[in-house]
Amino acid sequence: MDGKTGRKKWKMPELNGGIIVGGLLLLIMILLSVLAPLLASYDPNMGEIREMLKGPCSGHILGTDNYGRDILSRVLYGGRVSYKVGITTVGMTVIFGTLVGLLAGYYWKIDAVVMRIVDGLTAFPAIVLAMSLMAVFGQSDSNLILALTIVYIPGMTRVIRSSVMSVKHAEYVEAARAIGSSSPRILLRHILPNIISPLIVQATLVFGYAVLAEAGLSYLGMGTQPPTPSWGNMLNEGRNFMVSAPWLTVVPGVFIFLTVLALNIMGDGLRDLLDPKTRK
Repeated sequence: MDGKTGRKKWKMPELNGGIIVGGLLLLIMILLSVLAPLLASYDPNMGEIREMLKGPCSGHILGTDNYGRDILSRVLYGGRVSYKVGITTVGMTVIFGTLVGLLAGYYWKIDAVVMRIVDGLTAFPAIVLAMSLMAVFGQSDSNLILALTIVYIPGMTRVIRSSVMSVKHAEYVEAARAIGSSSPRILLRHILPNIISPLIVQATLVFGYAVLAEAGLSYLGMGTQPPTPSWGNMLNEGRNFMVSAPWLTVVPGVFIFLTVLALNIMGDGLRDLLDPKTRK
């Protein structure tokens, strides 16, 4: 650690298996969605009556739905919605959650107000609060991102606040105060660099939560609206055909499972890598 600034001197650590496996799996999943126009052989919204509920075959590798639309094309394009919601939600949650957490952890007067609001928001189950917000905002992708950001900011705020409170009385912070550094400078130059580790781990968790929440809200009809494909509304459309055409629900379910699994594996790997107590 630099004694003058209090910032950690990072050395490039060895990546563990969790980060490599989870990162590669997530990269593959994202690339499949990004390259959807090249990989998809059919328009995801165009169907043929003669191809309705057709099982996996040479023409349709993952089968077709009840409108004759190609499942592979729809699941690839549906990933674009899920990842757009997940990435944007993570970005906004990190920005606002970090800002609020820094202020709450450093200024006790702000903390008293902020934490009561956070306690109120966390009293509701995440999916119930998201549904309530969507009912108020209306159904659109931008409103979905806004609702999920509001839902996950309290968790990020708690993590950042507790990290700030654990380092704000450290010797390097006291030294910065002694030489006359302003509070914003202390927060940005001395405290924020030393709480990056929990911030990164929490961001990976929020990404997975956001993907699941988007799928859940779309399944309930409060997220992405048909005919735009998303993994959630694909599950909703296939729920009446789970016996006669199980691929309608299995395929998007597998893509959701693999995405969340990759994020959880990567998050565990990052936690082990960045936590000095568990690092070998």
